[in-house]
Amino acid sequence: MTLTSNLSPRVEIVGSFLPPEVLEQAIEQKCQGNISIDELHAVEDRVIDRLIDREIEAGLRIVTDGEMRRKSWDRDFWEGLDGMNRERIDTGHIYQDDPVRKDLLRFTGRIAFNPEHPFFEKYIHMQELAAGRAAVRQTIPSPGELYMRIMLMTNSEPGKIYESPETLEQDIIDAYRLTIAELYRIGCRHIQLDSSVWGRLSNPDFERTLLLGGMDPEVITGKLIHLINSSVADRPADLEITLSIAADETSIPRWGDEKEMRHLVRMLRTVDADAFLLPFDLRSPEHIEALSNLPEGKRAILGLVDGSMAGLESVTDIVEAINVAHRYVPMELLSISPTCGFKVRDRERQGLNYETQWTKIDLLKQAAAIIAGTV
Repeated sequence: MTLTSNLSPRVEIVGSFLPPEVLEQAIEQKCQGNISIDELHAVEDRVIDRLIDREIEAGLRIVTDGEMRRKSWDRDFWEGLDGMNRERIDTGHIYQDDPVRKDLLRFTGRIAFNPEHPFFEKYIHMQELAAGRAAVRQTIPSPGELYMRIMLMTNSEPGKIYESPETLEQDIIDAYRLTIAELYRIGCRHIQLDSSVWGRLSNPDFERTLLLGGMDPEVITGKLIHLINSSVADRPADLEITLSIAADETSIPRWGDEKEMRHLVRMLRTVDADAFLLPFDLRSPEHIEALSNLPEGKRAILGLVDGSMAGLESVTDIVEAINVAHRYVPMELLSISPTCGFKVRDRERQGLNYETQWTKIDLLKQAAAIIAGTV
């Protein structure tokens, strides 16, 4: 299928960027006690300032702070809620499948909204840096991600660590709903909920893990949908909620098998998000046909280039993937992006550096230009 429309997909990002060397050095100096926390924050400010400029120069219409201040994509947000903190474990194993040197969530009370959550101040700073030149997206872990973390930590018995297991779901919903409302109040119009659970649900091994832990995958799917939909219910019409899914940063959700993707299909059809960031394997463009399950009017952001590896994808393959997607989604509702954030946990797998990550964005821009007929 050849497109004749002069429209082209928007280029977007997942959220995180690799830090430049100056920030990595500052983090190391802070760990060694050579600089203060205020000095580290000053370096972070300069790096984020330059990053936002660079994102805008690259033509991105929605920017992030690259998650430069975060140690963890999920726990940094959760720790900012009331009732939660982090404990460092350096020896032994936390259950059988968790490695040592693990930061564990600990609960000091019931999960609740924190009006002083540090993400609010950081978002205001991002807005000031963008200065109206681009929209600013706030990325946070999905409420279902927190629920699943607790359920997996406790073998589906949250009462082991949470003082009010009967209110766990509602506590998470209330904390997220109020946090999202406050982000909107301070000017945020784009919130991205990041989740690895949806991608893993397509993996039979993960389903077996759930069953062995006493959790029915079908019930879990329903709870995850309920947690998201309740957290974003009655939001203002001009607040865009994006759900970003993955299996993890090294693999793509299993779109190819009808049985295995049933949870993903249910998610696409029923989650109350405005946009879905969905990673696909360019070697299997036919899997993009899963977009046939996307309700009319929803935006699709196709993750098409590997955000963790240096090998460059074929622009021709990216264009082909866009053409497949256009069979199911109007071009004005299509975007393209990396499959994952550029900042990955497995640094041995990390093939990009601060400069070459922009090459991936450029590949997407080239494909969008071809679609638009300008190349």
